[in-house]
Amino acid sequence: MDIKGCIIAGGRSGRFGTDKSVHLFNGKALVQHVYDAVSPVLDEIFIAANDPEKFDFLGLKVVPDIIPGLGPLGGIYTALETYNIKRVFVLPCDMPFLSTELIRFMCSIDPDYDIIVPKLGDWYQPLHAIYSHRCGDAIRESINCGNYRMKGFYSGMKLRTVTEEEVKRFGDPSLIFKNINFRKDLE
Repeated sequence: MDIKGCIIAGGRSGRFGTDKSVHLFNGKALVQHVYDAVSPVLDEIFIAANDPEKFDFLGLKVVPDIIPGLGPLGGIYTALETYNIKRVFVLPCDMPFLSTELIRFMCSIDPDYDIIVPKLGDWYQPLHAIYSHRCGDAIRESINCGNYRMKGFYSGMKLRTVTEEEVKRFGDPSLIFKNINFRKDLE
């Protein structure tokens, strides 16, 4: 498979209060839950973060942001530009209920698309998406224009939306895409 996995874990966790990527939930760090969901599907997984030593327990490569301070968009850009990647499946470090089967399904979609992303109602899930190497230039242009919105570079890209109905085949979308922003989200 020509897809690498990238777990975005460079956030400040401001709303959470402490570093949520390594916060224990059901006996495992949040980032471990994500790794466990994606590792049965993808052979090569790395982490985009600026403090590699805290992820030593996973034994994964950790790459620092090429342009620090851009949030998730910077993480996606780093993922695409660090390695010679045809496609990268980007996932956040704080979604402990991911569906391995949904990840597998998305990886099986025709690789000719630039972006494969779930959409629930009017909302894309840009941190549960596959991006082709062709997105790198579009992201760089978006950054150069000061547009740091996650879907700011989607225009002009060949997009495959994973519908809510497709997602529901693999579980409850509100749980699959539940990210942990506050400590109360863990309850």
